[in-house]
Amino acid sequence: MKDYYKILGVKRDASQDEIKKAYRLLALQYHPDRNDGDTTSEERFKLISESYIILGDAPKRNAYDYTQGNKSHYNGKNPSSSGKAAPVTFLILFKRIKTKVLNAGGYINEAALFKIIDDLLSEETIAILVNGSDVVTNNLILDEILVSCVFLPDESRYTIHEKLIKVADGDPRFIQKIAVLTKKTEKFLNQKAVETSSESESNKPAFFLFLLFILLILLMLL
Repeated sequence: MKDYYKILGVKRDASQDEIKKAYRLLALQYHPDRNDGDTTSEERFKLISESYIILGDAPKRNAYDYTQGNKSHYNGKNPSSSGKAAPVTFLILFKRIKTKVLNAGGYINEAALFKIIDDLLSEETIAILVNGSDVVTNNLILDEILVSCVFLPDESRYTIHEKLIKVADGDPRFIQKIAVLTKKTEKFLNQKAVETSSESESNKPAFFLFLLFILLILLMLL
């Protein structure tokens, strides 16, 4: 697995500004136009660009750190990436997340896993996947996400399900595949409905007592 921090020559706790500065210096140094088409420099430039696409964006960097077992060093902000990510970029990240989860031996931090997937499936990411019209890659991405979601609680699955429906963009084949996740959330939704109904029923006696109290007050004033 590529070490993007090493490629950019920055520490794992480097700030976004430090990463951007390192990228600009290296991109300037290895840009093909400055190296007379040297193939080695060109390949190096591609690696540098790939590294910045991942590390230059908070959700992608968090996902990468998660798969690498690195501690995230973000303050909660999600600056947009200056690089252009393609659907295959997200396929690689989601595949790594799935591999990390499957190799965890059952010891999975559900909250951390949900946050990684939820953050990575941002509105910006969804737009890239939909507008990219790469049906094959999007289909593979769905597979990776659905496997990872097996380890999430029902409420978290429901949130991811809503985002995946957007990625499906009306494609009946995708929607049918996502329905597997929907079935997992039906129990959660039904349970919520029952809880809401129970709360409503439990509040009825108190409501009627309140009305009775008001009527008694009115009768006393007559």
